[in-house]
Amino acid sequence: MNPLIVKSVITDDELPVRRTLRSMLSSLPEVTVVGEAGNVTEGLDLIAEQKPDLIFLDIKMPIRSGFELLDELTRQQQFYGVIFVSGYPDDALTAVQKAAPHLHSDFVVKPIDPLILKDKFRLFYTKWRADKEHEIELTLQLEKAFSQNPELAALSGPRFLTFQNSVALHRIEVADIMYCESANKQINVYCSKQEHLNVPNLTLDSLEKLLPADHFVRIGKSHILNKGAISYLEKGARPKCRLVLGNRVRELLIYASNVWKVEESYS
Repeated sequence: MNPLIVKSVITDDELPVRRTLRSMLSSLPEVTVVGEAGNVTEGLDLIAEQKPDLIFLDIKMPIRSGFELLDELTRQQQFYGVIFVSGYPDDALTAVQKAAPHLHSDFVVKPIDPLILKDKFRLFYTKWRADKEHEIELTLQLEKAFSQNPELAALSGPRFLTFQNSVALHRIEVADIMYCESANKQINVYCSKQEHLNVPNLTLDSLEKLLPADHFVRIGKSHILNKGAISYLEKGARPKCRLVLGNRVRELLIYASNVWKVEESYS
């Protein structure tokens, strides 16, 4: 079985450091560097384009710091593995605190010791691989759990999905899902007939593939909405969407940049 490969990006304003990192990482078969950025703006664009698993991040950079990049990702509810590479070891505690919402964080001091870098990557990889293998296994279980209803043959997906968390197994009707939300390293599934379910180790990308595209719409990085449940959209500085299904009413805030997707779902 081929090893799972970590996609990584490097954001550092010093070209020699980027070259050194890339060279050191080239000796590790489990990681590939898919891009480099010399500042925070380029880093955010690169991350949005490549959707990496791991970010090697400098802290002290001109104009905007690595902490600001991380704050922006957190605000957008985009979570990654982060290994800070910095010449300021006193920033290590603040770095770990800033990265707390993310999947993994660590700190490497410049000048970079290749053995320390390797050890830090191995720590990330062990955790990341376990999560990825669990996600693959869970996705396979979901696919096997599909139960088709002949009366709903027109649907491009299953009638039921089975979700399992640490304490229980839930079998829910797809049509009963109001929306799904990615938050705090898990998926929250909100339904009309029961309280929301917390499903760990499942990504919104994986769940999106399982839901019928003609009945659900992806809104940005964090939400999938049941088109039939959307009843109200409030625009403005803080847009929000109201969903109604059965006797249940739920509201959620959305980014202004995603309003058009909600509007388009009405057509």
